[in-house]
Amino acid sequence: MNALTLIAVLAVSGQQPAQPQNFAFKSTLKTLVVFKEGFGFFIREGTARVENGWATTNLVPKAAIGTFYVYPLNATDRVEMIVTTPEHIVSFEKPEQLRTLLADKVGLRLRIDTTEEGSATGVLAKVLDDMVLLRTDEGQYSAVEYARISKVVLTDFPVRIKFRTASQNAQMGIGVAYIQAGVRWEPSYLLELSSATEGRLTLRGTLLGLPEELKNADLVFVVGAPSLMNVGVVDSLLSGFQSGPAGAVADQDRARREQASKSAEVRTGGFAGGIFEGVPGDEAASDESGELQYYVKRGFSLRSGERAMTVIFEANVPVHPFFDWNADRGDMHYVLRVSNTTGSPLTSAPVFVLDDGRPVGQPVMGYTAKGDNTELRMTRAIGIKVEAREVEVERGERVVQGEVVQTSITLRGTMTIENFRDKPAEVRIRKTISGRILEMSHGGAVKNTVVNAGSPNPSNQVEWTINIPAGQKVVVEYRYVSVAVTGRAR
Repeated sequence: MNALTLIAVLAVSGQQPAQPQNFAFKSTLKTLVVFKEGFGFFIREGTARVENGWATTNLVPKAAIGTFYVYPLNATDRVEMIVTTPEHIVSFEKPEQLRTLLADKVGLRLRIDTTEEGSATGVLAKVLDDMVLLRTDEGQYSAVEYARISKVVLTDFPVRIKFRTASQNAQMGIGVAYIQAGVRWEPSYLLELSSATEGRLTLRGTLLGLPEELKNADLVFVVGAPSLMNVGVVDSLLSGFQSGPAGAVADQDRARREQASKSAEVRTGGFAGGIFEGVPGDEAASDESGELQYYVKRGFSLRSGERAMTVIFEANVPVHPFFDWNADRGDMHYVLRVSNTTGSPLTSAPVFVLDDGRPVGQPVMGYTAKGDNTELRMTRAIGIKVEAREVEVERGERVVQGEVVQTSITLRGTMTIENFRDKPAEVRIRKTISGRILEMSHGGAVKNTVVNAGSPNPSNQVEWTINIPAGQKVVVEYRYVSVAVTGRAR
């Protein structure tokens, strides 16, 4: 018989390959933790029967340097070594050993070189007494005699893993985790005002750049960013290698291992797909760790290349509308103060505001800690008229200070607010007063004072909050003393 013999498909169609019990595993993506900054933390699981403590996988992720992590799901086992190889050779000393060595590798893709410098590539379909059968991609079969085999290579499995375990040839649950650049999410908020004092706040996340299919997986959106070195640089252990094709493991092998994974009771160690097990998957469900906030979506499915916007949480929040007047610039804006009562921090994102279905504006929500307030500046006010004036009321003695002459000047300021609306308006006035404040009407309060080096006048940030009835006018007054340079000393 020739070293390589093509056999018609019909000749072996009745020979079903045995269920493989090999040391190769294909992992399934169980959890994807995605960050706004453009990278994700991938957590995968698979099952293999280790061979003398070794397992192999066809997965070669573009893992960021130093983040590639393989771990046994059994807490008592350990990873001893990870090897990447361009040629995964099945070692043997004598051809007659191959029947035993290949018996548990049915379903794996091999390349077999012969002593006659020929080669055959295909999925190992059958291990016979004197030869092996390889099934090609075209559905044909190649038969290769053991006596003519010079080399056997696993073509789709460049990663080899050595475990330190008491069971050197037992079935083992294996986890693979890593950070990979490319995937990201964009947050956006929807605020639907239900009354003058309350609104429905919805955080939505748009998943972008998904590199592979998510199938009934946990999708975790993260608010905050960890400090990572060179997230875009692929780990040197994996650089230059590629994952094997999707068909590297036969369908029956895949089904066997998926079923074994479902029934395995070894998921106790590492973070075995369970780092978010204590976090419920309903709306507004979140967890906090290391100044990061995690929002978990259970049972999420999406194909590679697809994009999806999903609701992360919805919550009723207190809303307080008012008008903000920066009297230094003359700006008057309609503002919504939102209290974060959601129990989680609010991330920085645009927020689309609707009032009775009508768009009001789309400001940017700043980062807001839980329990804190944030202000959304909506639009310029059109129903309120404002005017600010200052006049000098008194001038003191001229005083020589070094090379200049200074004079104390007393000024009186008036700020007029007129409400043309058909309902009351709350107005916050913000004003910078440079000098020593003598008096303020309507409960003005100094929020901050800065003493500038070289200046005789402190800078005071002052605020008033005033309720103005519909159709009425309020005049706010204040007096202060400011020291001015009025000449040079002779």
